[in-house]
Amino acid sequence: MKISSSPYLAIVRDSLTLVFPLIITGAAAILINNFPILPYQSFMEGLFGPNWRVFGGYVWGGTMAVISLITVFSIGYGVAELYNAEHRLDSIHPLIVGLVSFCSLMSIAEPANGVFAVPYEWLGMHGLFLAIIVALLSSSMFLKLYDLKFRMRFFIEAHSAIMVNAFSALLPGAVTIFAFAAFKVLMGCMGVQDVHRMMYDMLCRPFAGMGNTVGTALLYNFVRQLLWFLGIHGSNALGPVMTEIYEGAAAANEAAAAAGLPPPYVFTKTFFDTYTSMGGAGNTLSLMLALILTRGDGGLGKIAKLSLIPAFFNINETLLFGLPIVLNPIYFIPFTAVPIILTVISYIATVTGLVPAATAEAAWTTPILVSGYVASGGVAGGLLQLLNLLVGALIYLPFVRAQENVQRLKFDEMYKELLRISSEPVESFALSLVTRTDDVGSFSRALANDLLQSLDGREVYLEYQPQVDCRTGRVVGVEALARWRHGRIGRVPPSLFVPLSEEIGFINELGLWVCDESCRQMREWEDKGVSDLVMSFNVSVMQLDDPDLPERIEGLIRHRGLAPECFKAEVTESVGLSPHMGRNVLLQDMKRIGLSIAIDDFGMGHSSLVYLKQFPVNTLKLDGSLVKDVAKSKVSYDIIATISELCRSMDIHLLAEFVETEDQARALKELGCFIFQGYLYSPPLSPEKCLHAIRNGFRTY
Repeated sequence: MKISSSPYLAIVRDSLTLVFPLIITGAAAILINNFPILPYQSFMEGLFGPNWRVFGGYVWGGTMAVISLITVFSIGYGVAELYNAEHRLDSIHPLIVGLVSFCSLMSIAEPANGVFAVPYEWLGMHGLFLAIIVALLSSSMFLKLYDLKFRMRFFIEAHSAIMVNAFSALLPGAVTIFAFAAFKVLMGCMGVQDVHRMMYDMLCRPFAGMGNTVGTALLYNFVRQLLWFLGIHGSNALGPVMTEIYEGAAAANEAAAAAGLPPPYVFTKTFFDTYTSMGGAGNTLSLMLALILTRGDGGLGKIAKLSLIPAFFNINETLLFGLPIVLNPIYFIPFTAVPIILTVISYIATVTGLVPAATAEAAWTTPILVSGYVASGGVAGGLLQLLNLLVGALIYLPFVRAQENVQRLKFDEMYKELLRISSEPVESFALSLVTRTDDVGSFSRALANDLLQSLDGREVYLEYQPQVDCRTGRVVGVEALARWRHGRIGRVPPSLFVPLSEEIGFINELGLWVCDESCRQMREWEDKGVSDLVMSFNVSVMQLDDPDLPERIEGLIRHRGLAPECFKAEVTESVGLSPHMGRNVLLQDMKRIGLSIAIDDFGMGHSSLVYLKQFPVNTLKLDGSLVKDVAKSKVSYDIIATISELCRSMDIHLLAEFVETEDQARALKELGCFIFQGYLYSPPLSPEKCLHAIRNGFRTY
């Protein structure tokens, strides 16, 4: 877990995950072209002609064929964001760093066919590992030079910040690209023209002279999986080994079969494809099964289900990049170990005669069970595949749980940080969450997307907190309070989801839903005999920018057959007592249609007696910090006394929120405040419990 939390590894994994949509698109193109059903192939050829695969080839060429280029840019961008988080006063535009990394990779790539053409051979998955190394080195080098102030200063007022960034990046970017080009020249002087090819040749060298033995098969599987884990196409990197050792063995088996002799070799390309690479490299079908069993409805389970169809046809890139597996330390052990263990199981099953040797080659996209039947010539091969699938899933299971623990820890950390930020003393509409470029921003955007769907899924609901006259114990009003029960988190506090809804422009829809639901509930209570009750609901500052808000609210109230006088709109002090004439006009209009107006959190904010005099307020709700200290703080006591006297002189109702103790209640009653809302009487309640409280009332003070 410590290794997996490395910031640079996290950047690589995030970058690989970002290409997931492109991988899915490319995998779909491969499946379209290679779907292993003969009638399908004939149908497509008859419909589109003999060159019908060209379309899928174009899609593949624009996605998976250039995955190294996409990834190198994405990693450079991510490293720049990490740098900017630590150097806020000296930041660099991440796009520049991504472009420098992109150019650095291209400067060392060998042109195709000896001419200046894009080397597609190395821009796809074959060159991914080198792309990752180049991206990390080039972006780090660039930012190191940038941090050392090795740059041009450009402080001309008439030019934009983009121009300043561009000129500042000129020298660091040029030196970085020059350095990689110089490395390419140096390698040429040493006789190495193609760095990618040199790396692949080095990978195959240890297998020179090795025979077709169990040891070779185990080593081959380990190295192949290790390469896949590093982002290198393991099967293609070890292509010469496959050709020299295992395709030759397949030819020998065919010759023996033609002569009526038993096959001399167990290990062939067909053997590995059939029994160890089900779903692609690393037996990813087993991993998908483990993911679905562990968290079928979670994020990992969704990735597994999305990847299931391509993996069923042995296209495994969706999991390699979607989880991702590449450079994910948690999956290193099972990803390398599962194929080795399955090789041993399949070898034993074959040499003991339980399963015939895999001699008949099936198309590489042939699904599990079918490919086992074809390769072995009977159901035994399919049963062996099923056994291997289950064994692989059992091996993957604890590592899937470990991955979930890591994600859960990160999830909880981000959520706690969001709660901390949202609890800071700032107006909710002044918060900026979804525009952040760090993990908190990503988490906020994910949470905001869930919030947008919350009304349809009925995750948002209302609770009602009674407002009680302490002299009679009668409930004279209730405040409708929005609540959000998230499917993964549970209850999300309003201090978080209200700012989120304001930032993403959802507050108008949410506010009108609260108003409509309050009206529906009020209608239900009146039908059950409740009368003389005022329903309060909150109005956000952003809602007051909608000139049609009073008419919308009146329409919702009239639609339920209710009178506007039964409702009270609550606004915060800083909004209701502001010099913003447009908002004040809207509040005047709401007052005109019959709504009462309450000023929330009055007494410790931006209060102005001038605006209070000019504006017809019905109710002032005391700030909670005053109420909490009224019994032990003379300052709070005196402030409330002044506000109470003011309300009496202006014929304004005074209401105290957050009344929690009898001492607070007695002090407030002495000061002439008699309407209480707080846990001394009741927390926010469900509609059924609130109706019971309305009918039965509370004790008096």
